[in-house]
Amino acid sequence: MIALREICREYHVGDETVHALDHVSLDIDRGEYLSIMGASGSGKSTLLNMLGLLDMPNSGSYRFEGRELMTLSEEARATFRREKIGFIFQSFHLIPRLSAYGNLELPLMLQGVPPSQRRERITRALHDLGLGERMDHLPKELSGGQQQRVAIARAMILEPPLLLADEPTGNLDSRSGDEVTRLLESLHDRGMTLVIVTHDADLGKRATRQIRMHDGQILHDRDGGAG
Repeated sequence: MIALREICREYHVGDETVHALDHVSLDIDRGEYLSIMGASGSGKSTLLNMLGLLDMPNSGSYRFEGRELMTLSEEARATFRREKIGFIFQSFHLIPRLSAYGNLELPLMLQGVPPSQRRERITRALHDLGLGERMDHLPKELSGGQQQRVAIARAMILEPPLLLADEPTGNLDSRSGDEVTRLLESLHDRGMTLVIVTHDADLGKRATRQIRMHDGQILHDRDGGAG
């Protein structure tokens, strides 16, 4: 599904060059459950941003389902990202002035989905996540766990083949974190390709494949996990 080859990303901080990603090569098969771990500054979030086309490398190749993405225009990358990749962030990134319903409706509107279909898909998604009675609530009226569930629903509403999660339980209490973890794993069980960046060793070990990064390079890549 995904093939990264010799990906390099450098940043210049004063007179110093920081190698955030240093010739990283990685293959991810469709349907995998992959965790990326490492200390702060190891490159794990930069790698996730590369996978999500939120950042571009200085050099290297990124092929997704056989298509080279590095040669796409910025507009084409944005379209590809919207259609193929779902994002979940530690800070939820919900739009404060929009209800739970409105946050899910926006990507469907951008995709040109008709109003009747939008209502059906949003209502079903929120009910499936136990938020049917919260669809008209603003983010500030929801708990952290509820906000993250809305964020997951928004990421999945266009049914992308790849789901990227950056510290998805980082701002949650243990109970809400466990609920979100189970929800993400249920999406993987349905065939979703799931990639999680986390500092949480217990969450990372649940993945069926675990990558550990250090100084912009992949230090370990192994199968495992509790499922």
